[in-house]
Amino acid sequence: MKLLTIDGNSIVNRAFYGIRLLNAGDGTPTNAIYGFLNILQRLTGEENPDALCVTFDLPAPTFRHEQYDGYKAKRKGMPDELAVQMPILKEVLDAMNIPRYELAGWEADDLLGAIAKKCEAEGCECVIVTGDKDSLQLVSELTRVKHIKTRAGQTETKDYTAAAFIEEYGFEPVRMVDLKALMGDSSDNIPGVAGVGEKTAMELVQRFGGIKDIYDRLEGLDIKDSVRKKLEAGRKSAEMSYELATIRIDAPFEFNARDNLVREPDNDRLYEIFKRLGFLRLTGKFGLKPPGAATGGSRDAAPVKGPEIVEVTTAEECAALLDAAKNAGWVSVRLDKEFFDSVAVCCQGAVHQGGSSLDTPPPPDTTVHILRKGITGNFDNALKELLGDDIKKAGHDVKDIMRECLVRGLETGGWMFDSALAAYLIAPTDSSYTIARIAERYCGYTPGTSAGEDGQMTMLADTGKALAEEAYAVGLLKNALCDKLREMELENLYYEVELPLCRVLADMELDGFLVDKDALTRFGETLAGSIAETEKQIYILAGEEFNINSPKQLGAILFDKLMLPAPKKTKTGYSTDIEVLDSLTGKHPIVTLIKDYRELTKLKSTYADGLLKVIGHGGRIHTHFQMTVTATGRLSSTEPNLQNIPVRKAMGGELRKMFVAGEGNVLVDADYSQIELRILAHIAGDPVMLSAFESGEDIHTVTASQVFGVPVEEVTSVMRSRAKAVNFGIVYGISPFSLANDIGVMPREAKAYIDSYLKKYCGVRGYMEGIVESAKGLGYVATLFGRRRYLPELKSPNYNTRSFGERVALNMPIQGTAADIMKIAMINVSRRLRAQGLEAKLILQVHDELIVECPESEAETAGLILCQEMENAAQLSVPLVAETHSGKSWYDAK
Repeated sequence: MKLLTIDGNSIVNRAFYGIRLLNAGDGTPTNAIYGFLNILQRLTGEENPDALCVTFDLPAPTFRHEQYDGYKAKRKGMPDELAVQMPILKEVLDAMNIPRYELAGWEADDLLGAIAKKCEAEGCECVIVTGDKDSLQLVSELTRVKHIKTRAGQTETKDYTAAAFIEEYGFEPVRMVDLKALMGDSSDNIPGVAGVGEKTAMELVQRFGGIKDIYDRLEGLDIKDSVRKKLEAGRKSAEMSYELATIRIDAPFEFNARDNLVREPDNDRLYEIFKRLGFLRLTGKFGLKPPGAATGGSRDAAPVKGPEIVEVTTAEECAALLDAAKNAGWVSVRLDKEFFDSVAVCCQGAVHQGGSSLDTPPPPDTTVHILRKGITGNFDNALKELLGDDIKKAGHDVKDIMRECLVRGLETGGWMFDSALAAYLIAPTDSSYTIARIAERYCGYTPGTSAGEDGQMTMLADTGKALAEEAYAVGLLKNALCDKLREMELENLYYEVELPLCRVLADMELDGFLVDKDALTRFGETLAGSIAETEKQIYILAGEEFNINSPKQLGAILFDKLMLPAPKKTKTGYSTDIEVLDSLTGKHPIVTLIKDYRELTKLKSTYADGLLKVIGHGGRIHTHFQMTVTATGRLSSTEPNLQNIPVRKAMGGELRKMFVAGEGNVLVDADYSQIELRILAHIAGDPVMLSAFESGEDIHTVTASQVFGVPVEEVTSVMRSRAKAVNFGIVYGISPFSLANDIGVMPREAKAYIDSYLKKYCGVRGYMEGIVESAKGLGYVATLFGRRRYLPELKSPNYNTRSFGERVALNMPIQGTAADIMKIAMINVSRRLRAQGLEAKLILQVHDELIVECPESEAETAGLILCQEMENAAQLSVPLVAETHSGKSWYDAK
């Protein structure tokens, strides 16, 4: 029999610090619980134990604190964000039927020791899981320690058997106590022997045994006199440290290994807890089902079953299905986007007619028909008709379906619902919007599984059947999510902006952006030469060659050899990140060269080399626009990211010369002018800002005049630059410290700028105060078009988390409104270009910028359309302004 026993506090601490902060919908932190459960699942999978339990510390003092007042005195208290998770984790373990042990006056380590001892007495194998090395002293023939580390969400484990321990340490596991008695333990504030570090302590234990042996023979030991004197002076401390470091195995609590046999969790209780915490992915990992569904009949509830699945084989059956689909209010559809050889269709409210196997089906909304290439007669024509305008369809990730249709030359239309987009609008900060995740959340149904007659859930291996489950789920989601959209007043944004944008983006992805491959290759070669020359100069200044990409070697050069002022050294060495390099700029010429080297290598690897790899047929790069990633509603670009092409620096600007128009074409580029500041002026109703924008004055000059108290004509370029930084930073909740770094002044001066700004711009100050208070009351902020972002961070007990929530509350209505306006402009530009029968095509959107490729003869018309549609995408109390330029390359058009 094998028992797996977990050091609860140790593992939950590592999970907490190893995973970014996560929150449940009510703002409760959940990262430690989430990480613990993932570690638990991995461990049980690796070990397959017969029995399982967890031990915890209690906050009360232990007998060790009574022995030594300084015990753990330097250890910081548990962070609030972790403390609130501890009782919830214990609630989770109880629902999982995993026994847990804790005892006032005793540490979890002592309970582990007692458990290990009792297991040995029963002849059971005991596996202790911990992130601390204290428990290594318990390793024996029957007790193994599984030491765990968690870094950046990645978990590593190392097994310590008696043999493995001896191989690493050179002495028996029980001597771990002697090692700590000599070297001490800073985390527990165990003093050890003053002046004796780990290396010396290791050597002493390896050569002479435990502290009793060492002190009994101290005068005759073959050691340095300095070490002998330290040992003599530290004897009492060593003996006390030995007592403190020893794990007791006599903790007074009842334990029997068989009482901890692995049991099934309480499905309903655990499911509800996971649902409350937002652990939707874990419900699947742990095999949980909605209450009443898991047991196949408990609580008078039927098991969740998938739809009735009907294979369509003959041309007659296919024709009957298409007739039913046309007569239906709408159909939900899923198809194999990679091969387009399978499609599942679920008719909603269809009117069935005689003459086929569809004569007497079950209720239409629970029947899904599968069509397969090579099996279904007339498949290609059926697919074409199904994807056309005549059949109204609900799908999932509709933009991607549209793009794949266009790639294959299939015209597609009739899409009237996208479950992924709807779920995104409803909950824009969710980590993913897969069908399984959102169907489980909103409908209590998980596609990809099927319930048999016995109620047992099994995975669907067949692609067609899996598609059928998903098509059924899309149908359920449309009904559920439509209600949510209506309830949250998001229908206009969804049906008038998000859904119509799908086709616009699909066309843009299909068209792509032409790249001058030869010029890009030459640019990469130029970068390679610049990198080599920069390397050479760095080596000359360093006086030796080294790996510039190695933080350890670079830190040694900068801080040990060149003696530059160093940040605090960590266990892994010196930090050499960009913030550190920025702080060193001007202190040695090598620093600027290192920054140049990093920029050049990034340009070459990410852009010059990276872009060459993704040039497609016809010399064009086809990016993918992501619609459900950012919480503000902004689009993002991937594979490759064309929204991140450098523009400000000379070498980065050169890249835009590689993006060109086709033969006989030009690029027309249109940019919104200060759109976010204009939105701020509108939302805040600030009279000074409104006046400046209405009169066409330069807003940064006006701000400089207000902040520095000088007439507009006396504003200098430095004043304008600093005012610009304040303008763009103030609504993001910029701190005086950050503003000081941005504009190169002392924090005190930066604070004076902010205070002066808020005094002059009273409307902005009122907006900043009001929006945060509103967000605290409502729990969310919204754009002018109703897009919401929920802010559970505002309820966090942690100051930094709350401050982040406040900054988001300030910024999201502005940035999100700008994103909404840009989407409306894209839709209107695309419609207008088509309506006027132009060849011009919208090919890229980058933040506040749109790019159209068109014949030279259409450049003026395309520029006019861009300006008109962008400037009229929304009616604000100040004018929206778009500026256009044209040229043969992106660089020239910019």
